[in-house]
Amino acid sequence: MNLTENIFLIGFSGSGKSTVGRALARKLGVKFFDTDDLIEKRLRQSVRLIFESKGEAAFRTAESEIISGLAKRPRPAVVALGGGAFQNPANRRRLDGRGPVIYLRCSQREIYRRVGHRTDRPLLNIRSRPHETRRRARQRVIRTILNKRRKNYERADIVVSTTQKKVRETVDEILRKVAGHICIL
Repeated sequence: MNLTENIFLIGFSGSGKSTVGRALARKLGVKFFDTDDLIEKRLRQSVRLIFESKGEAAFRTAESEIISGLAKRPRPAVVALGGGAFQNPANRRRLDGRGPVIYLRCSQREIYRRVGHRTDRPLLNIRSRPHETRRRARQRVIRTILNKRRKNYERADIVVSTTQKKVRETVDEILRKVAGHICIL
């Protein structure tokens, strides 16, 4: 297969963007880029430390610069954007016409199962309210952020559910759905 445009993957943390993106790129024979990985390399810190030391605004600035560069790449690639990247209208405009944007939708319960215990997710490192367990606090934050972002996620060209699916099943569904949006030779 020969991909002629980029494929951009969006969705909440834990929805499978990196895992599915790598498998999709491998199947298509193109490069894979994860914007969070590129930000870490550029700023020489983990996402968690960037949020702690420089703040979310610095992270989002670097994220926008990287997205801009990836959108202009002359060769097609599969690109996984950070969970909040598509909330920025400028980022959405940068991707417009550069290839299909695919929202990897995942249930709140599945997201919590996948990333609720992880400490490297800055937006999930919150304090519990009085009489609230850490688990309940993280579930509340996932629900709140997901509800806030859902409207922009739904702007994607294609929506694919990743809840309780194998990576291979998700990749195959993306390839079927993307065939109507771009040319795969």
